[in-house]
Amino acid sequence: MSVKEQVCSLSIGIVLFPNVTQLDFTGPYEVFAKLPNVQLYLLAQTLEPIRSDTFGKLR
Repeated sequence: MSVKEQVCSLSIGIVLFPNVTQLDFTGPYEVFAKLPNVQLYLLAQTLEPIRSDTFGKLR
């Protein structure tokens, strides 16, 4: 086996939900995305857009 075949990958899921604070998932996403051999997933109940907690407050 080559070294590449012996390396285990890690799957990480970040759960998104209505009124999420964007920094709560953007920060961890950026950190985890830099790790080697990581599969990163954003998880949500539906495929519909998710509004953050600041939606409408900045108008």
